[in-house]
Amino acid sequence: MKHLTWILGCAGLLWAGCNSDVLFQADAQVPEGAWERSWKPQFAFDVADTTAPCDIYLDIRHTGDYPFSNIYLFTTLAGPEGRSFTDTVECTLADPTGRWYGKGTGFIFSDRFQAHVLYRLGNKFPRSGRYVITLEQAMRTERLPGVIDVGVSVERSRAGN
Repeated sequence: MKHLTWILGCAGLLWAGCNSDVLFQADAQVPEGAWERSWKPQFAFDVADTTAPCDIYLDIRHTGDYPFSNIYLFTTLAGPEGRSFTDTVECTLADPTGRWYGKGTGFIFSDRFQAHVLYRLGNKFPRSGRYVITLEQAMRTERLPGVIDVGVSVERSRAGN
């Protein structure tokens, strides 16, 4: 019986891993833990299914040393035909009292933001091919201490589920 439980548990984990809604996820470590304005990480992913709605998330990990309650980003999405769209996204990291919204342990917090303007929840990519998202910090300071890494996640949309 113990052997059967172990086999069923492994099969369940394998099934869950194969049915993931995550189409792409990548992070880039911020050099020296401070985001310089000149550092612009890029995240490239391929889209094959243009009929499936997708959600795009921006992921930010920071420490309690981050000096602001928000972060502004310039996000540029370039499509397979060379067209690109740039937008400004505000990510609120803390409430008005300074309490961090992100989940974390100790001194490190992870935040996930839906890029509503970049691609609204449930929108479809217009063409199949390679897409590239470039992130640029858009704060009024050249160096942002306390940012550990940033990333992008593309998932099948859960809107309507």
